[in-house]
Amino acid sequence: MRRLLTLVFLLCLTIPAGITLTSCSRNPQAAYCNGEGYGLKLTQVASIDLEPRTTGISLAFGQTQQLATPTAYTCKGAKASVTSFTYGTSNNQLLDISPSGNLCAGTWNRRTGGGIPDYTICNYPTPLPTTNGLPYGSVTVTATAQSVTSDAVTVWVHAQVTSVSLVLQQVGSNSTINGCLSQTQTAQLNSQAYYSLNGAQTLLCSPSSTTVPSCSQAIGNLTYASQNPNIATIDEFGVITAQQPGTTYITASVAGSGSSAGEFSTCPPASINITLNGQTKGTVTQGVTQNLVTTVYDTKGNKLTGLSLDYQSTNPLNISAGTGGAITANFAGQADIYAVCQPTTCNTAPIDVIGLNQTGTPITSNPVTITTPGTASTFLWLASPQSQYFVPVELLTGTLGSTVKLPYFPNSMVMDRDGNDLYFGSSHELMVYSTTTNALIKEDPSVQGVVLAVSPDNQKVLMSDPVRKLFYLYTVNGGRSQTFAGVGNSAYWTPDAKTLYAVGTDFSTNSAGVPTLFVYNVNTGWTTYPLNQTTPSQSLAITVPSVGAFLSGYPTLAHAWCPNLTPSPGYPQGQAYPQAAQVNVETDQIAATNDGTHIIGVGLNGGTTPTLSDININLASSLVTGACPAAENGITIATPFQQTPLPFQASTITGVVPSPANNLSFVTYDAVNGAKPGSILPYYQPNTNGSLGQVGSVTLAGSATAPIAGVFSLDNTLFFVSTSGDNAVHYINMSTLQDTKQITPGLVDANGNVVPATLLAVKPRPTT
Repeated sequence: MRRLLTLVFLLCLTIPAGITLTSCSRNPQAAYCNGEGYGLKLTQVASIDLEPRTTGISLAFGQTQQLATPTAYTCKGAKASVTSFTYGTSNNQLLDISPSGNLCAGTWNRRTGGGIPDYTICNYPTPLPTTNGLPYGSVTVTATAQSVTSDAVTVWVHAQVTSVSLVLQQVGSNSTINGCLSQTQTAQLNSQAYYSLNGAQTLLCSPSSTTVPSCSQAIGNLTYASQNPNIATIDEFGVITAQQPGTTYITASVAGSGSSAGEFSTCPPASINITLNGQTKGTVTQGVTQNLVTTVYDTKGNKLTGLSLDYQSTNPLNISAGTGGAITANFAGQADIYAVCQPTTCNTAPIDVIGLNQTGTPITSNPVTITTPGTASTFLWLASPQSQYFVPVELLTGTLGSTVKLPYFPNSMVMDRDGNDLYFGSSHELMVYSTTTNALIKEDPSVQGVVLAVSPDNQKVLMSDPVRKLFYLYTVNGGRSQTFAGVGNSAYWTPDAKTLYAVGTDFSTNSAGVPTLFVYNVNTGWTTYPLNQTTPSQSLAITVPSVGAFLSGYPTLAHAWCPNLTPSPGYPQGQAYPQAAQVNVETDQIAATNDGTHIIGVGLNGGTTPTLSDININLASSLVTGACPAAENGITIATPFQQTPLPFQASTITGVVPSPANNLSFVTYDAVNGAKPGSILPYYQPNTNGSLGQVGSVTLAGSATAPIAGVFSLDNTLFFVSTSGDNAVHYINMSTLQDTKQITPGLVDANGNVVPATLLAVKPRPTT
């Protein structure tokens, strides 16, 4: 042994410097946190995180909740391995906790007997806590492992909350906010909560009361949720941030009890200003896209961004307005473009709080007038209810196309806005033809009647069935339809395809029928509004931007979007399209001028000499900016209306046809019995100052006895008018206002007799 020890000693002496033998030394300090060889080791628990440490937990008496599993860490921040935790509570009579970390707002059962396991029944605290006489209290809970204790989590124990009301406060302040918040601004959500005491709702906590504490003291952190995160977002601490204009419901939940706490509004636009190259008039060349510049300020004067605006064109087939205000000129012509903040894509609100802080209502911009120079050739389609045929006209060559036979006699013909399809109504079925091939592409016998209107997006068709006294709202793709009781005379969609107005008769409450305005909205469905008229309405006109609908008859009426939150006599709560204006003139046919500031109406007043009425309207005053009064709200008659007799005799007024590019309108009519050739086509050009405008007429060539129907080319270079007497179609040159050409469509009835065209449709075509 002595020799062996001597050998080891000699080896250690002879090893060169710089060579280390691990078997000759060790470093026990490396296993410890302090590197000194004692104290807490690197693998042992140094800290324990118990959540939720920032928000705490809220429990109603008798409620249970499993604590989140604690997380243990070493001194280096790595997760430490723990076999089990021991839980503690600062008051086990108010809040008990099982060995597995299950909380009880009261006390757990122990050794109950009867086979009932421990920690399965949570009993109310005995006695109940009282703080200044109110039933609430708080405790803390911790988790311990390896002699290390976690952070303390506060648990609020209280009576069951039965309802919560929202309170909006400045961040870091007790100052209450009323009204709306501007985009990106923040506020602190707070609440006042109630509990049931002897069957009565009793205030438990409130931030604005001097007799009860704030809810953060009494019941802890409430969880808030925004029904529409596009309008407002809420973080875990109840800080709400305004996003897009509109109103949304805010719900609050605490201790497993949730309720609708209130509403929050992001301030809506007060003004929308659009320009093209800094101007409100401009020229856009065919095939070139230019972008509008849109500036929006809210009701508190702050700038809004990121809005989903609808851009509407008064002549969308020629000049269209796309997403973001991109203007595309497809054909020569003129149009006014508007930007509209339109629910439900902008400034939306739940239906029962529409109007709150001016949300839920449409807001419209100024117009920008776009001109596309040049002329466009045109396709024209001609038909008649007296004939089973229709005929196309291609104006580039000036010749008639081949006559097309329909399956049934049509009672109506309407083309979709983009000029793709022709919809023919009949007493047997709906018939759809392609404008490209003039071929039948669909028949649907499930819907019959008169085609009144096709939605601007070509998705829905409104038909009126006078036999069954039903409206059919027909979905083009899929062929489904929904019905609504009534018979319609005339209908128009708003340019955004969201609202449909129809005038007619409601037979649901009176077998004789009640003159009625029918409104379909994509959000609210069908609603009806009885009309106080002695002469029922036969036609209607909407202004663009679509802020109202004018209805012919006596008196001439207007209805506009105006939701009401406060009922008043004759004006039920929630009514959205009430009467907005009344003009004591009788009109048989009406139309809105291109700029939307004149309603031109013509009526016979029971005789044969027509009277024209020029009703000036103020669109700026038609935007709803507050609560709706009982009547006369929404549309303002800017000046006293003007009237003048027209220099012809008629048995019926068949139409007022406005130009797509200026305010001139033609009047069409049926001749009186015994009328002789040499009739005139009357027109009216209103003044901008409210005085009576210019009345004129075009002498029709040949043997025409009356202009019965007409339509403009969309570049406003020609007006096509169908006439009785000669059964022809006359071309009116809009530069000279002269009858320059006539064609004979050759439509025949069942006996082979030639009949005039009363159904006309037109669309432009490329000139190349």
